[in-house]
Amino acid sequence: MGTKPHILVIDSEQTVRSSLCNLFKQQSCNIVDANSLSDAINAWSISSFDLILYELNAPETLSSELIEITSQVPVVIMSKDIDIRSVVDAIQLGVADYIAKPLDHKQLLIIVEHILGNFKPNDDLRRQRAKFLIGDSPQIINIANKIQTVARNLKPVLILGEIGSGRASVARCIHESSNLYQQPFVTIDCNLINKQQLCNALKTTINKTFYFHNICELSMELQPIVTRALKQKNIRIIASTKNDLSTATALGRFNTELLFQLSVITINIPPLREHKGDIHLLVDYFIKHHTEVLGCNNKFTPQAIQTLCEYPWPGNVKQLEDIIYQALALSISDECITPSSLSLPATQLKKKLINDNDKMQFELSLEEYFIRFVSHNQRYMSETMIAKKLGISRKSLWQRRLKLGLIRE
Repeated sequence: MGTKPHILVIDSEQTVRSSLCNLFKQQSCNIVDANSLSDAINAWSISSFDLILYELNAPETLSSELIEITSQVPVVIMSKDIDIRSVVDAIQLGVADYIAKPLDHKQLLIIVEHILGNFKPNDDLRRQRAKFLIGDSPQIINIANKIQTVARNLKPVLILGEIGSGRASVARCIHESSNLYQQPFVTIDCNLINKQQLCNALKTTINKTFYFHNICELSMELQPIVTRALKQKNIRIIASTKNDLSTATALGRFNTELLFQLSVITINIPPLREHKGDIHLLVDYFIKHHTEVLGCNNKFTPQAIQTLCEYPWPGNVKQLEDIIYQALALSISDECITPSSLSLPATQLKKKLINDNDKMQFELSLEEYFIRFVSHNQRYMSETMIAKKLGISRKSLWQRRLKLGLIRE
């Protein structure tokens, strides 16, 4: 890649190709054109281009070849009949942006300048910024790849995942991998913000990333404000939710238009129990990181590490990190950290041997187990999740809380 941007135009109309070639030559760009994607692939190495302007005529144009090249080069699609479903599909496959035909050259130049003028981090830098996405499972690799794809444009992103699964980390990674990485990253807690605060935050919106944490908690009064903000072109909005927004919409608790605009691109983070193979990497990372931060020399015994890797982690990655930090922070200098040093809440009734035949009996009564389980897990789990884990209804959970004086703050 030389100092001049190298652009490829793929369009079936010769007049369009000629017009675009003239336009971008005036902008000091190196530009070539082709009648079809197959012609372009036969003539050039696709990865040598900095940008591809691609004619989209029908959904079937979203071929495997197009999917492959979007992983190498930013692609802007051009279409006479912008079909919203095709556009959504294209963006989810990694397309950087789109523009309707007949082409508005001024608008096209703005789009191209945004992509070429600002988005320059190389693969090594992107990987460095994504270093906190620890794991080598297919789920984590897929998320990492999707982050690099969606970072190329400013389309809104909706992140789905349980409490503690890493939604905020993924949002930050999208920002750090985008052209806005040197600009502010503004986190908005949707459960706490009021109308005045939200309006003030969105007033100065140039070149910012707004992360709406738990968008499901945003009041109906404030949701139209976010909907209007999504229509601006110079900001990125990322939102996350721990709840099903489709259900909330059906119940009249969430704005349908807002959900539609947010969910053009979605990233679904699986709970840690669904990619348990990554736990050992996360354990190694958090031990090393917090040992350095705390300046301690404590070692985890193999049994402690095995315990961490086998635990189901209802609070996901955040709970895992908290337990490791707590064990290190509370330990005496240089002592080994054993399983008993880990403040792990019980997730099943504990058992012990009672005779030579290894028969088992419960060590905890059901009442003691209920108190211990709820007390340890309510930081990470909603009432619905706790009730589900216990195999009871939310009503029964609340009644038992009242009976035992275990009221949630």
